[in-house]
Amino acid sequence: MKNFLLFLGILTCLGFQQCKKDDAKEQDPYAGVPSSRVPTQLSGVLWFSGTLSAISYFDRDGHHLGNDYEAGREYQFQEKDGKGRMVFFQYLGLRTSSSCVTEHFTRLEGSVVFEGDLFTFYPVKGEYKTVKDKCSTGNGVTKRAAANDDLKPINYRWEIKIIDGERLFYTYEEQDTAHEAALFVYRMTE
Repeated sequence: MKNFLLFLGILTCLGFQQCKKDDAKEQDPYAGVPSSRVPTQLSGVLWFSGTLSAISYFDRDGHHLGNDYEAGREYQFQEKDGKGRMVFFQYLGLRTSSSCVTEHFTRLEGSVVFEGDLFTFYPVKGEYKTVKDKCSTGNGVTKRAAANDDLKPINYRWEIKIIDGERLFYTYEEQDTAHEAALFVYRMTE
């Protein structure tokens, strides 16, 4: 299952590689956006979290059609000229008993500021893509650029825990200063 979740993460990345833009005309979206150094234990690796539904669908001949849902999220932290950068990917796949498949892809890029156990992500650009197949209406691909509310700063608490020798990246709501209710737990992949 771990390989399948990694595959979902790679699929998400590849889904956004098809997008083309003219970088020559684009101004630096990071100009004037806050940033800080990225903690070394987070930088340079991919942090992935994913899940599959326990419910599966099969056709009349017994062939597996897929799970009720599939979800994957990943963070990639890096530095450019001493300034923290972050890329966020998210994939959500939904399937109904009538074989309708809806997939949602999210990709956001921006700068990041770390202050103790709090980090703030400042998205500067991104894209949302929805793919619908075998549904009664609305089949096809819909894309839109991130704008307005999509690009508001997002705050999370964080910590690294070592469990059974594995390094895990926990994220929490900003108000959860005691780190009691993790939102997501990410595994490190290289």
